[in-house]
Amino acid sequence: MSPVWTDLAGAAALVRNGDLVALGGHTRQAPMTLIRELLRQGHRDLGLVTVPTGGLNVDLAVAGGAVSRLHFAQVSLEEFGMAPHFRRAVEQGRLKLFEYP
Repeated sequence: MSPVWTDLAGAAALVRNGDLVALGGHTRQAPMTLIRELLRQGHRDLGLVTVPTGGLNVDLAVAGGAVSRLHFAQVSLEEFGMAPHFRRAVEQGRLKLFEYP
């Protein structure tokens, strides 16, 4: 099967509300443009799997209201401290969490 190429908007349009999406990278090399496009398109109730850990990408998706559940080992902004939107959502019980040590 030949590879299928699409633009960013087309790739984000393949994601449906409620889907489970795996994100590579961390604070560096994170797919930030994809996250912004998912938010722009109004995606909601997404599950995120962070590979290997989550950072700014997860914090932005949570801040934008797109995430309802998260599979993760760690979410932080590395030397910049905790991810504030992620932390607030956890404290308020807005995320279903699946933590993997």
